[in-house]
Amino acid sequence: MKPLIKNYFNAPSLLMSSLEAIERFQLAHKNYLKADNEESRKSMAQALQTVKLLQTELSTPDPSADKIRLAFIQQVTTLEANIDHIHLDGLYPDLYRDSESNFRLLIDILDSFKITLLSKGESVPFVELSSSSNEWKDHGVVAFCRDVRNHLQPSKFNSLWDALQCFQKNKSQLTYTFEILSLTGNLGKH
Repeated sequence: MKPLIKNYFNAPSLLMSSLEAIERFQLAHKNYLKADNEESRKSMAQALQTVKLLQTELSTPDPSADKIRLAFIQQVTTLEANIDHIHLDGLYPDLYRDSESNFRLLIDILDSFKITLLSKGESVPFVELSSSSNEWKDHGVVAFCRDVRNHLQPSKFNSLWDALQCFQKNKSQLTYTFEILSLTGNLGKH
């Protein structure tokens, strides 16, 4: 089944709207957990309704969606290889990447996945790693790369919703990895 013409040309817009709707729902859910009141329930319900409407739009079978899966595999494979290459010199990927935030590397990785998603796999940016002698427990990022690759290789994306769900899962997993590293003091020193 071919994707609807409307969905094909509006895919980046629909994907962006869906990402924003999911983020609004996640924020509304956090607010609801902090303050269970009528306003927070209403906000969460509205955000969820928007996500469900967009889910219907993006769930249409789309044979080109699998390009995103293949691009994600290519990205994590390259990221892992680049980290391994840096280790050969006894160095580590630079977490800060010319910023004050030790989460800059995380942001760069997520941005590269987001570009791949929004371009429907047409653009496959790679995170250009710089090296640092600042030691940190980067094996969590390597494990993330392997997990993503092992999960995606035997599967197939049948719709853009599949790709969006994968992006959200990867974003949550990688963010959680960096947060745990930060909380446990395993991101090294700036």
